[in-house]
Amino acid sequence: MKSFTKLVFTLYLIFLCIAAAGHNGKNHAEVNIEEPKESFEKKNLKSINQEYVLKVKPIFESKCFDCHGINTEKPWYYVFPGIKQMINHDISEAKEHMDMVNDFPFGGHGSPREDLEALKETVENESMPPLQYKIMHWNSLLTKEEKKIISEWIGEGLKKLPNG
Repeated sequence: MKSFTKLVFTLYLIFLCIAAAGHNGKNHAEVNIEEPKESFEKKNLKSINQEYVLKVKPIFESKCFDCHGINTEKPWYYVFPGIKQMINHDISEAKEHMDMVNDFPFGGHGSPREDLEALKETVENESMPPLQYKIMHWNSLLTKEEKKIISEWIGEGLKKLPNG
């Protein structure tokens, strides 16, 4: 009987060692199988922003930042009364909808998903910039290649964001 008890005890010790090694010495309760949703979303937002900074931001700097970003240089006609107020109003309105000053996710009133969907629609419909801006800034329209780069970034970004 003594040898049977030793055998059972030895097998028990072996089992404990194997179980501990299988989890690198961690208790099953300590192993975090699912990454928290918030962390996952932050990671995806960071990834979307990295692609934005690398590929899209240079385009937006030349095409969109006069109203949606930081623009320290005003056009020559900014000095005229009435025009100055109209430009200031347009810039304020633009940033209220989508403020691109601090990269992605953008400031404004939309969620990151809503911003990407709005950008997608804007690129497809060519609804930006407004006509009064286009009149004085002939090179403000996106080129075919710029649209492609932005659309690909938006598509990849939408895949990384929750649908809610």
